[in-house]
Amino acid sequence: MSVSPDKTVRFHGLDQIPIDQVDANPDNPRAVFPQDELDRLAESIHLEGILVPLVVYRHESGRYILVDGERRFRCARELGLEFVPAVIMEKPAAQQELLQMFNIHLVREPWQDMPTAYALERLIRESGVTADRELADMTGLSTERIKRLKHALELPKEYQEYIREGTIPLNWFWELKRNIVEPMAKNRPTIFTDYGADRITQGFVQKRLEGGAADTVALRDVRPMITLAAKDAGDPEKASVLDDTIRRLIDDPQLTIAQAYEDTVQIMVEADKLEGRTGNMLKSFQRLFAKVRNVTERDVVADIGRRFINELSKLIDSHERG
Repeated sequence: MSVSPDKTVRFHGLDQIPIDQVDANPDNPRAVFPQDELDRLAESIHLEGILVPLVVYRHESGRYILVDGERRFRCARELGLEFVPAVIMEKPAAQQELLQMFNIHLVREPWQDMPTAYALERLIRESGVTADRELADMTGLSTERIKRLKHALELPKEYQEYIREGTIPLNWFWELKRNIVEPMAKNRPTIFTDYGADRITQGFVQKRLEGGAADTVALRDVRPMITLAAKDAGDPEKASVLDDTIRRLIDDPQLTIAQAYEDTVQIMVEADKLEGRTGNMLKSFQRLFAKVRNVTERDVVADIGRRFINELSKLIDSHERG
């Protein structure tokens, strides 16, 4: 294969090549090959052969290096096949090879987060491109995914290992950044200064490991605590009655987000949502009344409203008497 200035890709052709002359690509970002997937693919190859050719290039040593098809290559080797179908391309430049892998694998076999992040890091290093939009255009990833992968690269190796192992997903770390670390820096600067981003992250990672922040959705419940603390204080530099709970969430891995949320802001948050829904309901009645064509239709809409008001009045009265 060669790449012309207009980016047209040209291949040399399709051949049957000896499998013992093929080597896996050491730069392949796909580092994990689940055995159950390999077993299913091997069974398919045993029955039908390799339907999609490998993509390789000829190394200076005379051997072939994989660009695409490592799962098929592994299965074929396990099955004892002597030859495999392959599209042979010219040896690409390092950057072009990586982009070729992105374009192939992200369509057919998505990489896991950390291997993708490391591949992105290598691409940034080799291309000098750092802008999210440009990287997205080069790789086929969305700009949002580029941002998340860059964040993964900023994390300590220990946390990257959690992501790689599947102990804590990358999305969880991203939600932690967007819903806790960044809002705290803006709205509760005193707490943020006292702890710092690393200590805040560490506190919530520990909570996650001990079951107190089990999923990404739970992290979103901390944000209203931070927001309402700032509103209560009136000034980001002043203290709020909610600050103690926020600090305890960082310090105490046993205090779950759910418990802290329920004990502090749940009613206020839910009441705010309820106010929004009642406003939408009122607008719905207004729209229906504007569309009625006769007295019968008007009475149907009015009856719904009266029954709702009656039931709501009973509910309010029962709670006021209680």
